[in-house]
Amino acid sequence: MALSSILSKLQSLDSDSHGLHYSYLALGASLIFTLYSLRLVVFRLYFHPLARFPGPKILAATTWFETYVDLFHHDFPQRLSKIHDKYGPIVRVAPNEIHVNDADFFQTVFVAAAKHRTDIIPPRGLGQDDSIGSTRTHDMHQLRRKPLDKFMGLQNIVRLQGMIHEEIRTLDQKISALKNSGKPVRLDCVFTSFTGDIVGRLACGESPSLLEGKDFTPEWYDMIRGAARIIPLLRHFPQLGEATRMLPNWLVQALTPRSAGFRVLQELGEKRIARVRAEVARETKSDGEEGGSMFHHLLRSDIPDAEKSTERLNAEAVSFLGAGTYPTAATTIFVAYYILADPKIEERLREDLKDVMANFDEEVPNFTKLEQIEYLSACIKEGLRLLRLFRRKSRISTDLDLQYGNFTIPKGTPVSLSPYTMHMDPEVFPEPEKFKPDRWLGGNLDPRMKRNLNPFLGGSRNCIGMHVAWAQMYLMLGTLFRPNKNYRLKLGDCDESDVYPVVDNEFGVAKYDSRGLNAFVV
Repeated sequence: MALSSILSKLQSLDSDSHGLHYSYLALGASLIFTLYSLRLVVFRLYFHPLARFPGPKILAATTWFETYVDLFHHDFPQRLSKIHDKYGPIVRVAPNEIHVNDADFFQTVFVAAAKHRTDIIPPRGLGQDDSIGSTRTHDMHQLRRKPLDKFMGLQNIVRLQGMIHEEIRTLDQKISALKNSGKPVRLDCVFTSFTGDIVGRLACGESPSLLEGKDFTPEWYDMIRGAARIIPLLRHFPQLGEATRMLPNWLVQALTPRSAGFRVLQELGEKRIARVRAEVARETKSDGEEGGSMFHHLLRSDIPDAEKSTERLNAEAVSFLGAGTYPTAATTIFVAYYILADPKIEERLREDLKDVMANFDEEVPNFTKLEQIEYLSACIKEGLRLLRLFRRKSRISTDLDLQYGNFTIPKGTPVSLSPYTMHMDPEVFPEPEKFKPDRWLGGNLDPRMKRNLNPFLGGSRNCIGMHVAWAQMYLMLGTLFRPNKNYRLKLGDCDESDVYPVVDNEFGVAKYDSRGLNAFVV
């Protein structure tokens, strides 16, 4: 009995010692982490190569403050503008990043390949890690982009615009068929389906026929908006996006519904790439080259075989389907709202479109002719200015230091500028928050406006799809607001708050509970 009691006490002591052991381990780990964090903060604030650059200490010390703002307030670009008001045109916006608020410095940072090489910090977690837009190094970016520069160039887009004309006919017929139906039309869904069809045809040679879907396939719009909404989270926690790629889509939908949109894009891209790859594999010299899409072109090119891998081309497909669909559609949505909301703008536009669209029923005009309509161009530029990229964009000069005033920025440092601040500069654009296309017309044109307007960025990494974006915007707006047609659009149950960008999802988007752009066909 006594022995049993002694053994019981020993077991109790042993159990207690194990508990103390784990407690000490946890305490020790916490202490090590705290000391490491303090050491890191001290280094960043006082010994880092960027320590002498001005800016808030909290941004120099950690990225967690920006993470908090991005996830809960969505207004870091606005806060950054106020930081510049306090600290001047150059600030340290992150432990390893410099931000410059000076449009004259844009050409120094976003340079052509002939001047010097530029790397980027690529986005992760979006399923497009190996795409052209997400390629980290300059040399690899040039290798991947070169086969597509000519294909996506202005001359080739002009040659290929017949496919845009076909979609324009479908758009016009579908809208006309709703005349006097009393049924509201979600123009945001219309424009997003239109751009989705064009990107599908351009990239893979196959239209998803989104315009033909019921109510213009609102599921596509909802999916694209949902995918964009998850961007702030994936920006700071890319591991979440990478983890979801290993899970079945139904489980992703259940666990994180907003990230499911990226999975749908991935699966859609995979299917299209597999089909194109099979078509190219079956080709013979006697057959000729039938498919003329971007991926047909890539698979026939002489780039290394590793660059034609299924994984890499799938990443390219996600990038093109996402980036090629919503930004162009969003700008068209935004511009269309202001045209419909202001009778003076609409009447001026209708009058200016009268001649160039006179023979629309027989032939859709070349978009380069619509580019010559000064007022239409002014409306689109004003839309691009206001529906701006919210997120700052950076480049890394790998070959040489950059000089800004008295500050030498070491090579290898990410240096960013914000289209947001350049597009909203009140000295260049008086009343910058207002949609005023007249500011882009002859006598009112401030030469600094052209310098500040950078919706497609610049240099060797500018937007490769900008020409097809311009073509779609000109043709969609020119078609819907031409005077010689049997219908007109009338604004429905929506207002400016349903389209005005207030949330940073990389590009600006309207409030999350937006009713969309509703219109009636009369």
